[in-house]
Amino acid sequence: MSSTSPRVEARARRPETAFGPGALLTAVAWAAAIAIAARFPVALPGTDIPQTAQTLLVLLAGGLGGLTVGTLAVGIYVCAGALGVPVFADGASGLSVLLGPSGGYLIGFWFAAGLTGYAADRGLLHRWAPAVLTMLLAHVAILAVGSILLAARVGFVAAWFNGVAPFIVGGVVKSLIAAFCVVIVARLSGKRNETT
Repeated sequence: MSSTSPRVEARARRPETAFGPGALLTAVAWAAAIAIAARFPVALPGTDIPQTAQTLLVLLAGGLGGLTVGTLAVGIYVCAGALGVPVFADGASGLSVLLGPSGGYLIGFWFAAGLTGYAADRGLLHRWAPAVLTMLLAHVAILAVGSILLAARVGFVAAWFNGVAPFIVGGVVKSLIAAFCVVIVARLSGKRNETT
């Protein structure tokens, strides 16, 4: 009889937690999903930075794929865009996007995926409260990094009103959706592992 819990055993069996062909393919799929989401921006009043479903997918890449897959997916996505593949919002690409008003948010994606992936690898996303808190903190990371770099261009007050305030409601909603998804998947995976 094993002395470890089913949750610990399930986490240890996850192929995504170590780098390999499976993790790479999964990361590429998440990067493609993030790129597709960028093709459907929603203009918000008071800001030139579009809102998309990208942040939701970034959180899910880490929350469902783990630290390796999540950070790798964002790395692939950002590198592809920097190298000229039109994967950023409105089909943009190039280093000019990373150096522009929205560049800091793209860098913040990496921190967000790392945070949710770290929590997922440690089995912290099986319960509602930790999952919601993790997703909210991941969105805070995106907005914090993005607004800090934006503030260097336009000042902190303008960065708040142009790069943070318009995205708070959407960030909360997407955090709740992400938390719901990871908790449901984690619980379904736990039940499946208990029956095998």
